[in-house]
Formats: sequence, structure tokens, C-alpha cells
Amino acid sequence: MKRPYALLAAAALISIVALASCRPIEKPAQEGGASAASPPEDAASPVQSSSFDATKYENVWVQAIEEIEHDGRSLLRVAYPVTEQDTINARMEAVTQEFIDEWRTIATETEASYQEYKSETGKEAATFITHYRQHFDVTIANRNLIFFDIVRSIHTGGTGASFVVGYIFDRRTGAELTIDDLFVDSGYLQRLSALTREALKERIAREELASDPQWVEDGTAPLAENFDNILFQEDGTILVRFDKYQVAAGVEGVVDVVLPLSAIADLLKPEIRRLLGLDAEAAAPGAGSDLFVADGDLIPLSELTWEALSARLRNRNAVRQPGAGGGHKVALFGLPALSPMMRLSVAAPSRAEQTAEDEIDCHEVACVALTFDDGPSYYTEGLLDTLKEHNVKATFFVLGTQVRIQSDTVQRMFQEGHQIGNHTWDHPNLTHLPDAKIREQLQLTDDLIAQVIGEQTPFLRPPYGAYNDSVLAASGLPIIFWSVDPLDWKDRDAATVAARIADAPVGAIILAHDIHKSTVEAVPAIIAALHGRGIHFVTVSQLFEPQTLRPQNVYIRQTDSPSQ
Repeated sequence: MKRPYALLAAAALISIVALASCRPIEKPAQEGGASAASPPEDAASPVQSSSFDATKYENVWVQAIEEIEHDGRSLLRVAYPVTEQDTINARMEAVTQEFIDEWRTIATETEASYQEYKSETGKEAATFITHYRQHFDVTIANRNLIFFDIVRSIHTGGTGASFVVGYIFDRRTGAELTIDDLFVDSGYLQRLSALTREALKERIAREELASDPQWVEDGTAPLAENFDNILFQEDGTILVRFDKYQVAAGVEGVVDVVLPLSAIADLLKPEIRRLLGLDAEAAAPGAGSDLFVADGDLIPLSELTWEALSARLRNRNAVRQPGAGGGHKVALFGLPALSPMMRLSVAAPSRAEQTAEDEIDCHEVACVALTFDDGPSYYTEGLLDTLKEHNVKATFFVLGTQVRIQSDTVQRMFQEGHQIGNHTWDHPNLTHLPDAKIREQLQLTDDLIAQVIGEQTPFLRPPYGAYNDSVLAASGLPIIFWSVDPLDWKDRDAATVAARIADAPVGAIILAHDIHKSTVEAVPAIIAALHGRGIHFVTVSQLFEPQTLRPQNVYIRQTDSPSQ
């Protein structure tokens, strides 16, 4: 049930100190330092699953935007999909721009209220904020249809709100479909109402949901506004998502109910059934047919050779289920109410062979660690091309929400010798979260990265550089800060960014963001400038070797470096 944006301009109630994009709330003076604690913020859980389909959907990338205004009181971070279809891209950019425009309006109004309060009282209250965040997921993507799930959270000083918006497109034409377009008539509302009601009441009975039966009754009434976000998933299920407060207490955040697609398949329009491959069940292997459904396509069984499947499905419907000893295996299985689908299972990628650059000792030669936050994004593949061309190794602090979309980009990072660190699931200020939420943000991201590359992340870079004693304790990881900040989030000019990094001292940890095109364009000049000074680019771990980075310690630079 979508709530009017106007309700978000409530009086500010929670404290926040000045923020900047991946910049410190309070820069630590030495390793192990911590910033001052901030009050907890009621934040919705990101995702409750501990296992993810880490497949990169073909031709789906992440475009990210981050803006900071009013000394950090107004903060925006959005990510939206980019595909091969211009019509889809235009629509997703437009709906995201609406969200950005809403942020600008509310931020301006809130800042005006803050200045008025400051003028009248002479006090600098830290209770006027406008924080908007958006990320997305892909629930199904074949040659015919693509489903996007946009998740938004907004904090304007109160407990905040989280809600979800689903978008469905005919991928062949770019035409947007509504939920009503999927079904023969409105009877699907009665069916979904009954099914979700039963599932939620069972969770209440098991004390797994902070709600009550009447709350559920109201939130699942058979109205279109209550079921405006349902998404088909590739595992043969349908995901029904309820906004924060719609069917349960705010502590539950966005509430998901997963149902078998077979429960509503009979209500789908014939065209939708065909595009999903539902009407091809009779043509499945073992049913006397010579056709097979894979990724929404009908494939003759005669083409189902290992080579053909590998080429066709490796980057499209791969799921990571390593066999004993980490070897390869292929699993053939049928999905509920769907035609059987073949998915290729591959072991985690192996690390690329070491080069001479990887073997240097940063206590003997001049080194810096070039790091990138907030990705992977639409620009990351081009950045990796540049790094590979110059044999430069970097460290990427990635977001779980974006790893889900571009997992093959993360695989490539790892295979080409780069290091991968944890930057949380969806970029919250960790100092505003209770300990359990901090751990959840990090564990979800770590689990997903481990699925993709087969290794745990060795350290954390908290969003905005914001940490305190609670973050240090809850994370249980070393925190990697930085000693050079080119302000690439603020000044989107490649020459400016390159000039600010060119004078980086030996032993520096350099902050940059691969979500900005201008930053990626600056990298060749950065490499040339530092190589010209005889400085090597290494990963964070290599910068400090043989020193072991200790949990709950903060690292800003490598201080035991040779002179230039």
C-alpha cells in the first residue's frame, strides 16, 4: 500500500552529524580510533534471506547517483537499472528522477525549517534531515519479460519509512505492463488475498511476525493498492511484497510472502503464460517432446550438448552449487508449475596467476592502495579494462544490492587479482543502526560475496566513513579508512580528480568511487602520474603485508613506507 510522499515531511526526531559521500563523520586520529556515537535509527531490514541467486542477468547494469547537501543533512543515494532496451531505460530513469525531485523538494523545505529554528534559538539542532535511498533487484529476466523491484527508504527525522515498487516490461518492445495486464480478470486479488492472509497468520501464530490478525486482514484486503507489488521469480515462485507498516509493525520493515506460481497460474493471460514458458510443460524432457525450455526460449533437445548449454547459460541462469571438492556439476531439475530448466553450476572462480607487481614488498618500494567504493556499477567493467591494461591492482568496497545485479563483474575483479571488501548491503549510516542491524548489513553482503568468489571479505569500509565503538564491535572486522580523498563525489571532473590524487604520498590509501563516470575517466591519468613517481599500485592487504590487519582496528595509511 503506497503512502503519500507528503507524510514523509514529519518533524525531525533523530540526531545526525554532518555527513559527506563516503567521507568521515569524524576522522580518526590514529588506527583503532572511533567517532562519536549517534542515536539509533529505525531502519528496515534489507533482505531476510541468507542465500541468493548471484547470477548476473544478461544486459542489466547498475546506474548509481549520490548527492549530499546542507552539510550532510540532506543525503540522497539511488541506484536504478540500465538494460539494452532504451525504452525501458528511459522509464526507469524517469521514475528515479521523480524520487530525486521529491528529495530535493523535501530537503529544501526541511533545511529552511532548520535555518529558521537556528535563527530563533541560536542552537544548531541536528534533528533536521532528509535521507532518501533507493536500490533495486531483478526477479526474472528472459528474452521476453523483465521484472524490477525498486526498494526505497526515506528518513525525514522520524522512524522512517520503507516501501517497494514493482515494474514489469515486455523486453522485446520495452512496453511497460501493469499487474492487471498479467491476469485475465481481477479475480487474482481474491486469490492473493486468501493465500497471503493465511501465510501471514501462520507466521503470527508461530511468533515470527510482529503483527495481529486484524492488521493482516486490513493489509491484505483484495484491493489493487494492497497488491501493487507482485513479482515472478525464476525459481517458479511469486513474490508478494508489502510496505513497511502495511501488514506488520515497523520493526519488520518490508514484509515478503513467497507463493508457488502454480497457485495463481490458472489466472494468468494466455500470452503471459506463453512468455513465461508455462504452456510448454507438455513439451518438457521426459514427456515425449523434443523441446526444452531454458531462459524463456524453446530449445530442441538435439541442441542440448554440454558446449551449447555452457555457451548459452553460463552468464544467464547460472547458480552456484559447487560439488564435492569445489568441482563443476550440472543440475537438471523441474521448477514448480514451470517447464523444466537447465542451470549450469560452476565452482567459484580461481584467482588469476600472480604477476611481478603482485610480489613486491611495500616496505621496500613505494606503494599506494587505490580503492573504489559503492560499486559495482555500469562503469566498472570499463574501469577493469583500464586496470588490466596497466597491470594495476585495486581494492573494491562493494554493496550487496549491486553485487546481486553484477555478480559477474565481481567475479572478474577477483579473477584479475583485485581485492574485494564489504561496504554493507544498501549503504546505510551504520552509526544509526542497532547492533543486530549492523551485523545483518555486513553478513548478508559477506554471504553473497562468498557465493560469488568463494572467499570471505577481509575488511569493512563503512558508508560515509561513519563508525563508532558499536560499529567496530558489531562488525568484528578491520576497518579500512583512507588518507587521500579527491572529493570525486563532489567535483565530477576527471582532470580535477586526477590532479588531487597525483600528489598522493607513499603508503596512502586513496578513496575513489566507480559509480562516477568522471572518476573512471580520471584513472589513466592517475596511473600515469603515480607510475611516473615510481609508485606501485597494490591491494590494501598487500600494502600492509606482512602485518595482519586486526579486527576492530582502523587503518588509514601504511606508515612504515620507504621514502620516495
